[in-house]
Amino acid sequence: MKPELTTLSKFRDILAFMNLPVSSYIDSDDFAIIKIHDMGLQMPYLTPTFRPDYYTLTVIQGGKGTFVVGDHIYELGPQHVFMKQPGVYFSSGWTESPVGYSISFTTDFFKKYFPEGIEEIPLKNNISALNYYLNSNDFKAFEEICAQIYEEATVGLNFKNEMISNLLINILLLIQQHQNKIKLEIQDEKNTAVLTSFFKNIDQNFSMLISGKTSTIFRTKEHAKMLNFSQTYLSKVVTKSSGKTINHWINERLIDEITYLLKNTDKPMTEIAALFGFGDLKYFYTFYKKHTQNTPNLVRNDFNASDSDRVHIYRGESVNIRPSW
Repeated sequence: MKPELTTLSKFRDILAFMNLPVSSYIDSDDFAIIKIHDMGLQMPYLTPTFRPDYYTLTVIQGGKGTFVVGDHIYELGPQHVFMKQPGVYFSSGWTESPVGYSISFTTDFFKKYFPEGIEEIPLKNNISALNYYLNSNDFKAFEEICAQIYEEATVGLNFKNEMISNLLINILLLIQQHQNKIKLEIQDEKNTAVLTSFFKNIDQNFSMLISGKTSTIFRTKEHAKMLNFSQTYLSKVVTKSSGKTINHWINERLIDEITYLLKNTDKPMTEIAALFGFGDLKYFYTFYKKHTQNTPNLVRNDFNASDSDRVHIYRGESVNIRPSW
């Protein structure tokens, strides 16, 4: 069944249209807070479609429902925080009795009682709504602030709206913090994907070097081109995500490959150097010593002089199998 479409936009008019109670403490259309579980909703419950001129912030402690904002559908349940923009079509339906708070406020409310607070409203960049599931600790902070706002609204002390606007700012800041956390997590996921592709390309490059398909070690320029990123962006992502620069990773891998060939083959130094694109043997020696504090010859000779069983295997000599192996 499609919800009825109405032209109503004011909070109290919308409540009255649905035959829901409009409590005496709700004395303005610019701000209101209600306990949803006190509204007497009969399950299943479906609202008409409205186009409210206010922000809606819903904090759900229990129940199960669906909110429709424009063409977007949001599923709500326990420990969900939902917020939507004014001026968009909105309807809601509940299949399990909701427990929680619904807060409605306009920009005029902030302009009057906390003008600076308008900058803290998290719905920007054409985002019509947001819906977050929070862990117990994070959700508890929303519950506590909602309870404070409800108390301020219903008790009716002097300067209640100033107090409410300050508390409301705290909720909006909590939403912003959660948004920023999600953005960081998404960015971390993207960076991880970039890093994985970068390492894969390093592997491919060295496989090509070993097989003789290339004599070029890919550096930042080549890796950036392969991943379709700028050199600056790739460098930042790799360094930030791994703690090492692109060249550090490449040189570390290069040293490992050279060392393996020094220890486990009898290839001449000139051949090993040429395999990895070193046209100058002197530079090959300088590069290797800079990164290992040892010369290639010393590494090979020390390894060959070792008494380990492993070196005898690579010399081609037979080794008796130990009982402990």
